[in-house]
Amino acid sequence: MISTLSASLVLALLAPLVSSPAAPVVGVPQPAPPKVSAVEWAVYDETADVMLATWNVNEPRSMASVTKVMTAMIVIDEVGLDDVVTVPAFAASTRGSTAGLVTGEEWTVYDLLVAMLVRSGNDAALTLAWYAGDGSVEAFVDKMNARAAELGMTDTSFANPNGLDDENHYTTANDLVTMVVASLDYPDIQKIARIKTIKLPADPTGKTRQVNNTNHLLGTYPGVVGLKTGDTPWANKVLLGVTERGPRRIISVVMGSEDHFSDSRELIDWAYGTYGINDRWMRPFFSEQGGGGVVVDEIDLTDPQKRRLAAMPKVDDGRWRMSELTDLPRAAVIGEWLKGALPGVAGGDQ
Repeated sequence: MISTLSASLVLALLAPLVSSPAAPVVGVPQPAPPKVSAVEWAVYDETADVMLATWNVNEPRSMASVTKVMTAMIVIDEVGLDDVVTVPAFAASTRGSTAGLVTGEEWTVYDLLVAMLVRSGNDAALTLAWYAGDGSVEAFVDKMNARAAELGMTDTSFANPNGLDDENHYTTANDLVTMVVASLDYPDIQKIARIKTIKLPADPTGKTRQVNNTNHLLGTYPGVVGLKTGDTPWANKVLLGVTERGPRRIISVVMGSEDHFSDSRELIDWAYGTYGINDRWMRPFFSEQGGGGVVVDEIDLTDPQKRRLAAMPKVDDGRWRMSELTDLPRAAVIGEWLKGALPGVAGGDQ
């Protein structure tokens, strides 16, 4: 026997609701998109597997050193973390940000990954690519592009493992979200990305090399646990962010930013002000009318519940948007479960 409350809940979840003769309850206005300097950005709720909001998300741009996240994934796939690598001369003499590697030094793959992801060392990236590419950086880059294609990063092209500007080196915010999600399957990358400051192996003279993470949000902004910064003349400032607060993990991407830290803070705060997956499943309890909510009389709710449901605003179309309930990958799974559990109500087999 299904209780009246259970039946009402299931019907509310599965059937579109019609307008009630009751007076409309004034809803909370739809929040404006975050105001940031980035020319391209995305905010993704990894917990709910839904894109919360985007801006110019599919316009290819230079990506700078966030390239090194893909480099790290390929390296971990190809070689052992305890392998010892001799630093080649061409890597030690590279331009841009370096970890101060010296030709002929011997480093473990793990220490090189730390130098690459924490210090953003271009010399470490080239050393790793050369080693994991069996002596060919070009062969390693081919593996990067193959992995990008495998992940569905259709607007991405890698020309090097460190992110220096090149006309054939570009991506989009949408593809970078895909890359960050893939990197979450690599515990070593997540562990290294959380390092705020660390001592690297001493140089040949015995001098200690201590480096600080280029991601200044680590340890200074609540919940930030990664992931990678970037900054070149063509790309301007780029930042891939991973933030964990409570049950929600939010991924933020800013490209072409004047201040990637400030922009990321804005996106993170905005994201955590949006509805999580539990709130999204409550959306069918109300119908939208003129941008506000109308509570359905048939469902027995308390006044606080009615106010909360009525406050869920309509999502506007445009260059930025928040996904609807039916966009959630779990929607189909839950629907099928309901049909099996409650066939007479949910339309499943009798």
